Amino acid sequence: MEKDDSKAVKRLKPVVRESDSSPMREMMKMMEEHKDLLSLSAGEANFDPPEQLINLAIDAMRKDKNRYTSTNGIPEIREAVARFVYDQWGVKVDPGQNILMTVGGMEAIFLAARIVLEKGDRVLLPDPGWGVMRTVVERLGAVIDYYPLREGEQWIIDHDAILSRMNENTKLVVVNTPSNPTGATLSREGFGALLERAEKLGTFILSDEVYHNYVYEGQHVSGLSFDSLDNLIFVNSFSKAFAVTGWRLGYAIAHPWIIRQMGIFKESISLCSFSIGQWAMSEFLPVCKGYLQEAREFCRKNMEMLVEGLQAIPGVRCTPPLGGLYVFPDFSEIEPSSQELFKRLLNAGVAVAPGAFFGSQGEGRARLMFACPPERIEKGLERIRAALDR
Repeated sequence: MEKDDSKAVKRLKPVVRESDSSPMREMMKMMEEHKDLLSLSAGEANFDPPEQLINLAIDAMRKDKNRYTSTNGIPEIREAVARFVYDQWGVKVDPGQNILMTVGGMEAIFLAARIVLEKGDRVLLPDPGWGVMRTVVERLGAVIDYYPLREGEQWIIDHDAILSRMNENTKLVVVNTPSNPTGATLSREGFGALLERAEKLGTFILSDEVYHNYVYEGQHVSGLSFDSLDNLIFVNSFSKAFAVTGWRLGYAIAHPWIIRQMGIFKESISLCSFSIGQWAMSEFLPVCKGYLQEAREFCRKNMEMLVEGLQAIPGVRCTPPLGGLYVFPDFSEIEPSSQELFKRLLNAGVAVAPGAFFGSQGEGRARLMFACPPERIEKGLERIRAALDR
């Protein structure tokens, strides 16, 4: 048993604020403790991964692929990623120099931020935006400014809002398209303008595109499609697209110097990424098109069901997302506090992510995930209606 007055513990200073913990961490704990709690909170694709991919993973385990890999990833997966990127966005990247396999997209983001940022550097982040990105930047001692996403008939990433805040002191601009939590996307015109300004200022654009498969209007615009890595760090993962969040397998694509620096730093953190996932994905990526289309249509139908159901509740406003796996409805007419809203829905048996975690525009809102069986959405809507009626 630990002692309350441990002399060793008393010598320590906190490295992080415990209040910075993501609500998702607490949510997972609650789901373990309350089996009847219906969750629309977790940031993952909660449907079946491709059966062929699972069989490939089983084959890899049986063929003794359960070993360390090189830090950057096995050549086969980096070559498969390079082919995938070319098929998706028509750009060629060097699998040996431009690609680093990571422990999920999260490690790619941390490594990129760690290599690019020094204490006092200025960073632009989206509001609303993924709260964990904020804590990563803060812990590195950087100075954060926010650019607002714009909500009209849909949420969009307003490139003029970013350009007006970029100056010679801006070291890094983070773009998440489609966005977590709003589903906002960045237009081709907007991305081009950002990269042009970044080149003039010597600024990096970190483009987090982990939801690239889930775009419901038009086509996904990738930062890679502009065919220059001088100012771009591209981050992606297999978690959302292939419903394998537990595999923790992602990748970064960047300038060779950036990739070398990230790889050396990664050696002392995780050494290498999930070997079985690398082997399995290297074989599945070339034949994944059909699965990705099915997953996108599944989520589109769920999104439409959830938006329609929420819009039908008096006092709730829900803007349809252009992409991603979430809606970010406004409940403020009924409950202006996102934390009180969270508690109210939780007492009704529905777990959501409190909107305030995602920034100043999140108050009175909640993030709801729709990448799950439609029966869960229907049941969740019933519980939400009941909670708000009370």
